[in-house]
Amino acid sequence: MKKCLLMIVMTLMVLPFSPFAEANAATNNQLDINEDNVQTYKDGTVAIEDIKIGDKISKIKSKYPNVMFSYSDDSNDRENYYEFNTDNGHMIITAKVQGNKETVKRITMVYDDLTNVNLDSLVSLLGDNTTKRVQNNKYTGGYAYVNNEQAHFQLSKATPNSKQFKVYRIDLGKY
Repeated sequence: MKKCLLMIVMTLMVLPFSPFAEANAATNNQLDINEDNVQTYKDGTVAIEDIKIGDKISKIKSKYPNVMFSYSDDSNDRENYYEFNTDNGHMIITAKVQGNKETVKRITMVYDDLTNVNLDSLVSLLGDNTTKRVQNNKYTGGYAYVNNEQAHFQLSKATPNSKQFKVYRIDLGKY
């Protein structure tokens, strides 16, 4: 009887971490970056997954209760880091700590799938003050990096034979 109970308890402990329990596919990886809202990306004021710079961490904890927490206590600038999965990927939040208050300082969103935004349209929307680095590779397809003010984008190709780079990661905020 004890062995049976032990077996049931062990199964219940392992089941949440099994591949059968992970049905976390991206259902909406469409980004809306256009002439009307591109400035919000440049300024870092756009909301990603309903989170934007300056939001209180308590708002995030209530929406995503299973966050991983870590911190950095370097000199005068204390930062806390929160990581969690969303419906579309994985998010990392850097929080600025002032007394008992924590607010979002930087947002990193890594999408499960490539988004609909390609390199050429992104660079043309972001404008002249944009840094672009592109590395093509016949084995992996390559990667690209686009930086403009507080918006940083990383792009990749779906396959080595693909012609277009698509956004898979966004970083907002000053580093």
